[in-house]
Amino acid sequence: MASGTELLVVLDDPGHGGDTISALRRTVPVTQSLPPRLALVAIPDGWAPAAVPGATWYEDDVPPTVLDSLTDTERMFVAAWQARRAGKRRPGDGLPWDSPGFQPPDPPTRAPG
Repeated sequence: MASGTELLVVLDDPGHGGDTISALRRTVPVTQSLPPRLALVAIPDGWAPAAVPGATWYEDDVPPTVLDSLTDTERMFVAAWQARRAGKRRPGDGLPWDSPGFQPPDPPTRAPG
């Protein structure tokens, strides 16, 4: 996201998930959802999450007790959200191409013809 924060929302009652996600959509943009219990919402900078009955908001880590209550698919959804937030780690990122310990790129190949 260019600005703002993306929060994970876990719905307390999957039986009313559609109603709660609809209430979320009236409050804040829902960027992704995994019905009936999970949604990701885009929160603009400086905005505090509004209370939506039946929804719990997470900006950082999700407590183990909540994770234990999720299905395997829901845990993968949460893990993907957490991994995306961690950023990319690339060896040598930002270093010149000929830095010690790294190989320069292969020279371009000439096209036949």
